[in-house]
Amino acid sequence: MQKITVLMIGTGGYAAVYLRELLHSPRAEQFQVTGAVDPYAAMSEYGRELSDLGVPIYDTVEEFYQAQAAELAIIATPIYLHAYQAQYCMEHGGHVLCEKPICATLEDAKAMMATRDKTGLKLAIGFQWSFSEAILKLKQDILSGLYGNIRQIRTIVYFPRNLDYYHRGTGWAGKRRLDTGEWLLDSVASNATAHYLHNMLFLTGDKIDRSAEPKTMEAEVYRANSIEMFDTCALRIRTVKEVELLFYATHAVPMEQGRMPEFVLEGENGTVTLGYENGQEIMAGCLKDGRNISYGKPDADELRKLYCMGEAIRENTPLPCVPETALPHLKCICALAESFPETPEFPAE
Repeated sequence: MQKITVLMIGTGGYAAVYLRELLHSPRAEQFQVTGAVDPYAAMSEYGRELSDLGVPIYDTVEEFYQAQAAELAIIATPIYLHAYQAQYCMEHGGHVLCEKPICATLEDAKAMMATRDKTGLKLAIGFQWSFSEAILKLKQDILSGLYGNIRQIRTIVYFPRNLDYYHRGTGWAGKRRLDTGEWLLDSVASNATAHYLHNMLFLTGDKIDRSAEPKTMEAEVYRANSIEMFDTCALRIRTVKEVELLFYATHAVPMEQGRMPEFVLEGENGTVTLGYENGQEIMAGCLKDGRNISYGKPDADELRKLYCMGEAIRENTPLPCVPETALPHLKCICALAESFPETPEFPAE
């Protein structure tokens, strides 16, 4: 079988997770990295490895497409670059797997979708839990009515981050927008814990590749760090179908108070919990009729999204997370930015 040629946009940060898989995993033999885009590639381990392997590295997507083409572009760059890079790649014949969040503004998201529709190419958004076999099995059970009407999902996640986190890269972390005007809206809810906010919307969507639409949202956001956006949030979202979604997330905790993602889903006919026993991730359902269901680990295969994308390109199989799936999450992020033009600081005490 002919390999799927890959353009890797980004070589450091989360892009390194993709490159480790693409360059060193036996199951990635169906892919071949033929080029990369990253003006800072020399500063990353995998950028240097690509160079050693003779893979051409370019500063911009324009330079790449002037020299060659690729069947698939994987975008793992700062948020403000997602929309332009995704559109450019599709306009030049590449399917796109774009990391979360989809982008920074609703206008950009709509432009990405319009380009996808015009070109007829695939565009997936890398919320990895939406590609997880465990999460998809749970969603199928929800859609089949096994748990009845879903009343509430509550999620909590504490990801400690120190100042190095906000000083990484080119200094865009935690910013509302760049000095050049591009929107970022980078926060605890739009980046590191975005998966878990999106997951609640995803699980309550009425189709396998759709998320629930938020109707109302009450929120408190704060910052302990010297950033423009927020490092801590408490959200109460009510969907158009009257499901209550509670989301509590923060970076502003000491390392010893870190807390892996946990959630509780309450339905008419039973509950589902994600928790941990002896450090092992366990997601299980408990029905009122006494049945228990083990769903497996949502984090069992972080890069299943890559292989789903490969199958979609080869076999035209449906993707579970496309721009429409990611849009409700972005609506929440944009509403937070609009509601809090200035982020409240934690009181000193």
